[in-house]
Amino acid sequence: MRSISLHWTAHDYEAVFPAYHFCLRGVSEVVVVQTHDLRANMRDLRHEPSRPYAAHTLGRNSWSIGIAVCGMADAVPSDFGRYPLAVTQIDALCVVARTLADAYGIPLAAIRTHAEAALEDGYFGAEGERLRWDIARLEPRAEPLADREATLTGEALRARIAAVR
Repeated sequence: MRSISLHWTAHDYEAVFPAYHFCLRGVSEVVVVQTHDLRANMRDLRHEPSRPYAAHTLGRNSWSIGIAVCGMADAVPSDFGRYPLAVTQIDALCVVARTLADAYGIPLAAIRTHAEAALEDGYFGAEGERLRWDIARLEPRAEPLADREATLTGEALRARIAAVR
């Protein structure tokens, strides 16, 4: 594996999905649920794209691990709704990402949020069904979502992942 993509599911704290390899379910006690076999993404997916794989980040799934925090149903940048990201979930996300990065020799720079990928690929945003902003903001704020937030949040998460021991 060469990279890790960080996501949220945009559902409640319990629903897991096979679009990711791992979902982090729960809040007070976070449980890691493997939802898809990593080996399915250990290839160039342009060849035989009809074979099953975890389709977590548009165009970036070859040799890539997808990890999602369960939550953020009906969230918008100013209101994370009934299932906001919790500190325990973010802490667990960082531990799981670090564990997988160490196991597969993935550099910290290759751990990115879906928002960072969406920004680079031109589909970043919170307005519209096809736009993605996970994980561009860790707390709701009234200010409009800015492109720079995706980068800053990604950097903050990578720093937290680097600090995991």
